[in-house]
Amino acid sequence: MELDLFNFIDRSIELLNNKYEFIAELERELENFFEMEFKDNDSFLAVNSRIKSANSLREKIIRNSLYMRYDDAAEMLRHMQDIIGLRIECRFTDDEVDIYRAIKDLFYIPVGNGYYRSPSHKHILLDMETAQPMIQKNGFGIYKIDGIIQKGDEKLNFELQIKSLVNVFWGEIDHKVLYKNYNYMLTEEFFRDIMHSIKDNLSMIDRQLRILYEHVNDMDSSAVKSNHRQLKSLLSKIIHDIFVGTIRKELGFVVDFNETSDIIVEYLDYKCQALLDYDEGENFIRLLNRINHIDQKGFKVAEGVEFDRRPTFTTAFTERVGKAVYAVMQREFGWNLFFKIIAEIEQSEPRIDFEEFFRYLESLLIETIKREVDSSGFSEEEYASVIDFILNCYASMVEKDPSMNHMISSYYGLSTHSISQVFRNIRSYEDFQNNKGRIERMLNY
Repeated sequence: MELDLFNFIDRSIELLNNKYEFIAELERELENFFEMEFKDNDSFLAVNSRIKSANSLREKIIRNSLYMRYDDAAEMLRHMQDIIGLRIECRFTDDEVDIYRAIKDLFYIPVGNGYYRSPSHKHILLDMETAQPMIQKNGFGIYKIDGIIQKGDEKLNFELQIKSLVNVFWGEIDHKVLYKNYNYMLTEEFFRDIMHSIKDNLSMIDRQLRILYEHVNDMDSSAVKSNHRQLKSLLSKIIHDIFVGTIRKELGFVVDFNETSDIIVEYLDYKCQALLDYDEGENFIRLLNRINHIDQKGFKVAEGVEFDRRPTFTTAFTERVGKAVYAVMQREFGWNLFFKIIAEIEQSEPRIDFEEFFRYLESLLIETIKREVDSSGFSEEEYASVIDFILNCYASMVEKDPSMNHMISSYYGLSTHSISQVFRNIRSYEDFQNNKGRIERMLNY
């Protein structure tokens, strides 16, 4: 005969599953609310949430002996504080205090029993009278606030945490190694000493990141370009070091993709600044945050990149170059690795970045042309036709050889003065017309 405990667990999971759509609706409402309220806060990075899974619910009932405290599964679920778990992520541990104070300023209208609401949403309540940060069993503090969200006659408890980047990482280690690891009970004290050492090192990293972030934001204009290059080199090395071990383990040898990781950082830097309008410091922290969430276990080098549909392009250049690369994607290792790494960092549909990358490539080439080819001897229309001609030359070059190695040598390996050397004796549109053949041969060399 099955224990009453497991009947209680089965009833609890059934109730949770039956209410899942309702819970998911409230989860989205909470995420949207905190995202809108804190998106302009300098310390804020993101809001993440989760609904307690059946396995997690089963474990909590057994671990905390909840079946002994409640006779009814529905009553237990009504009192369980973290059916929805919400996490506001910020850059540094000092920022956790800033976010908490901002929450206290927002939730100032008392509704009883220690709970408060904001003026903008009367159905979301937070316990603002419990002392924060709370001290965990491991001895470390955490900002963990009990909350209630009401919908009609029903209400649901949720838990709101505030965590910096290093504390998100620490929380994963602590949860999986200390909280959910049953294999080290005989040496628990040793493990706790090690974990405290890791925590101390993470705190040091947090301080170093803050110093670096403040340095980036405070550096004077004369040092901007140099520091920018250094930061991009740092990010490129981090990306390279993260994936090189996985590649070596799966393939049995090391693939040189230093230049590939450099281009990935260049593209992501363009994306952050041109499309997302981030400043230097925000860009650096955003990319670090993305890299911090990379799941290397799910990264399979030998698997091809899959798109949700065939990519589409908006210009003649991106159409020609994008189609040429797309045609070799299934057999070209370099391009597959390139877009797999970008998709892993951005956690987005690969097709979107595939389309955007070639728009970036076109803008990079046009910027180089405008810098290297003097426009003073041309009318506006004439100069536009010169740009189109050069773009067509490069597109033809890619169509002949769309490999990643060729792209690197063609677009990134050229001297910064190569186009200016080709056009050094071109002073007018007539000169251009008379030298088209030579220009094309030199650009395609």
